[in-house]
This record gives sequence, C-alpha cells and structure tokens, in this order.
Amino acid sequence: IVRRDDNLQPEGDFAKRPDAKWAPGERANVIKRDDNLHPEGEFTKRPDGTWAPGERANVVRRDDNLQPEGEFQKRPDQTWAPGERANIIKRGDNLHPEGEFSKRPDAKWAPGERADLVKRGDNLHPEGEFHKRPDQTWAPGERANIVKRGDNLQPEGVFAKRPDSVWAPGERAKVVHRDDNLRPEGEFSKRPDQTWAPGERARVVKRDDNLHPEGEFTKRPDGSWAP
Repeated sequence: IVRRDDNLQPEGDFAKRPDAKWAPGERANVIKRDDNLHPEGEFTKRPDGTWAPGERANVVRRDDNLQPEGEFQKRPDQTWAPGERANIIKRGDNLHPEGEFSKRPDAKWAPGERADLVKRGDNLHPEGEFHKRPDQTWAPGERANIVKRGDNLQPEGVFAKRPDSVWAPGERAKVVHRDDNLRPEGEFSKRPDQTWAPGERARVVKRDDNLHPEGEFTKRPDGSWAP
C-alpha cells in the first residue's frame, strides 16, 4: 500500500462547541379567567322517593265456547309382531364347467441362475519407480508484519471534561387547595331501615275439570320374556 503525502493541513485554532448547561424549559403562566355565571336562588334537590311495586294489569280469562261432545275414541291396543319378509328366490345358473381342471404344478424352491464372471486381461502396466508423497510436519502459517503509520493529527490544548454533577430532587409545584363555595344546607335524611319480608304471591286458583274418564281401563297385558 502506498500512502501519498497530504498537502492539506489545518491552520489556526479549532473552535470547539461551547459547553451547554442543562436548564428546565420555560412554561407559560396559567391564566384563570373570571367566571361571569353565578348560581342564583335555592337549589331544589331530588325528592325522596319510597319504593313501591309496579302496577300490573289484572289477568282476564275469557270463557271458552268450545266444548267436547260425544265419546272419545282412544288409540286401539297394538301387539308386537315381526315384520313381513320377502321370500328368497334363487335363479338357476346357465353356466356349467366342462372337461377336467388342470391345477398348477407344485414348484420347489431353487436358487436362481447366475452368469459366470469373466475377468478380462489388462494391457496397462506401471513402469519405473513410484514416488510417494513426502511426510509433512505441521508449522504455523506465515503472517505479514504489522506496520503502524505515524499520525499527523495531535490534540492541542486542555480537554474540558464533564463537570461532576450531584443528584438533587426535581422541583415540584406547590399544591394549592381552593376553597369550596358549595355547602350542604338543611338536614340529610338517610335511607330508612328496612326489614326483610316475603314477597306477595298470588293465590293459586284450581279450576274444576269437566273431563271425566268413562268405562273401564284396559291395562297392558303382562308379557313374559322370551328369546
């Protein structure tokens, strides 16, 4: 590598960046405008409401103009019976074997036939002496020498290091508690103490039934188990 001389050299003093100190940012002042709306008169609070069940419409049952007439016919009793099955019909076959059947002859296992190996004569023969590879011993590879070039830039003057800073808690705005211009007037009426009581339940009304069984009941015949 060939490094050419540089014909550009810095002249004069270097003006470094001025040291900047940290300072909190500026914040605009809070301006609170006067309010031109003021409450007048007395405040009417929500009236105390006592709990009461909601109103429910009365149940109206209309008379029915449809009445059963005559006798009721019940479903006839059915006894179990197996389903009907179609008869099996076997058709005649018009194909018949003729002559004698010749079965496959019994085959015994035998190894397969293999072709004979034929080795051809070689017409190439080595001549002279053989040189084997020389024995090699391990050695580290060659490494180029390190060349360090001279530096033509040197720092001048004194370096100003960062000043040691001591930790301090941040500034916090003071808490300002404003006076409250709303105050309760009169006495507070608390919720009356309630005792548990069961809810009201409508009375059960059982209507008379105009349907009555007639005649004798035929019960299911006793069935004995059978395979």
